[in-house]
Amino acid sequence: MVKRMILASFLMLTAVLTGMAQSGGGPVFSVSGDLTAIYTLGNAEPSQALGSGAGNGAYEDQKNGYYTNANIHFLFRPAAFLEGYAKIAATHRPGSLYVPLQLEYFGASDFAISFDNFYGKIGVLEAFSVESPVNIFLKAGKFKTESSYFGRISKFETESVLYMLKTATTYNYEVEADFRSTLLDQPFRMSAAFTSNFKYDEATPRLYDLDGTVSPHGQPVLGEYAPQLYASLKLHELGFGSSKLAAELLWALNGANIYSGHSAGGSLRYTFAAGDSLTVPVGVSFGWYEKNIDILSGTADTAQDRATTDLRETLSFGYGAGIRFGTGALAVDANVAGAVSSVAHIYRDPLTIASLSVDSQITWNNFFVGGGVVFGTLVDAEWKTADDVNPSLDNNGYMHTFSLAENLGYEIYGGVKFPSNCRVVVGFNQNKGLAMNYTLESRADGQIKYKQDGTAAGDRMFETGGLFIKVGFSF
Repeated sequence: MVKRMILASFLMLTAVLTGMAQSGGGPVFSVSGDLTAIYTLGNAEPSQALGSGAGNGAYEDQKNGYYTNANIHFLFRPAAFLEGYAKIAATHRPGSLYVPLQLEYFGASDFAISFDNFYGKIGVLEAFSVESPVNIFLKAGKFKTESSYFGRISKFETESVLYMLKTATTYNYEVEADFRSTLLDQPFRMSAAFTSNFKYDEATPRLYDLDGTVSPHGQPVLGEYAPQLYASLKLHELGFGSSKLAAELLWALNGANIYSGHSAGGSLRYTFAAGDSLTVPVGVSFGWYEKNIDILSGTADTAQDRATTDLRETLSFGYGAGIRFGTGALAVDANVAGAVSSVAHIYRDPLTIASLSVDSQITWNNFFVGGGVVFGTLVDAEWKTADDVNPSLDNNGYMHTFSLAENLGYEIYGGVKFPSNCRVVVGFNQNKGLAMNYTLESRADGQIKYKQDGTAAGDRMFETGGLFIKVGFSF
């Protein structure tokens, strides 16, 4: 009932804003959108098929993938201080099964249209015509608050260690203070924000999650809930001549819509301008997650067969550097990035994974080619049941070694841009193990997953890829 009331209120506000827009006589309403469609011809052998019921996107009786995503954005600005936004989205995909530390879970979905998010936002001081370098914004609706990813440099995004430091896309409230000025004749902007779920202290179920317990470990505590809170402090821009600095500090309590305790992190990017045609961005990030989040696969989920509640403290560092060169018809984009993550677990020894990726793209007029390689782990890393744990508590004793050969990924592609905001891309990729979540033009949740050649289903070693064609346009 409350959600329906919020939706009805938003639609009523939209109607009012539209009327104000028509009488105000200015560019106060805009509509934009995009459509992306990918089809993949899988290259798996019949022996690589997974058993029946293996999960979303598993290769059982076919091996081709598909992905279609459409978004329409509505923006209302009847006044400088007032903004309304709505997004209608639809996605069609086979999804992805959850493989701990290796593959993010995505549910299979049909092409059904839905309100993805919507909100209303007001600049309080602007509304009262108060002249100040600081403005206070109030925001309410269905939306997600997350990192600005200042440390993200590469197209593979292997350095995105802040991916799970976010709120869920639910009904939230947010207050933000935004400061804009100049410092030594250079642009300067900072902001501080606080976000809370509209239920405040009943945003997510509490879980039984005491270390060492077997049952009902990981199950919801009936009738007990916990808050979901998020706070950020961001330096959006600080100029140093033509160069720029951006940074952020983040904190969340029970973020990612799970009873995950405290999370904290930050990112920084410095973009060095070496002349009119060359820039060099450098970024670093760090993230700390208390519990119940699988940072390597980007998943926080308590559903059957994909629970992440056995995971404990994770500390990750991401790094990246790139080169952006452009002159006339030629543009070159090259990046190197990676991350180091230390993952703790209730029943297993700590695991340290170091990853690395290299990618590049060359554009000439409207034609482009690109590619890259992902090293899911640079060295062999063993993950096993701790010596002081009864093996019967952990699948009768668990041991798995993440090797470089079984966790590699690569992708090559080429395409053309048309004047009407349309792109057509043809490419090929093959991603194994820890590299399965990292793609350039293809989509991990749109490709079919199958066993690595020569392995058994019980080994839990998967790969994905094939020849794909991608078409996208925006308006």
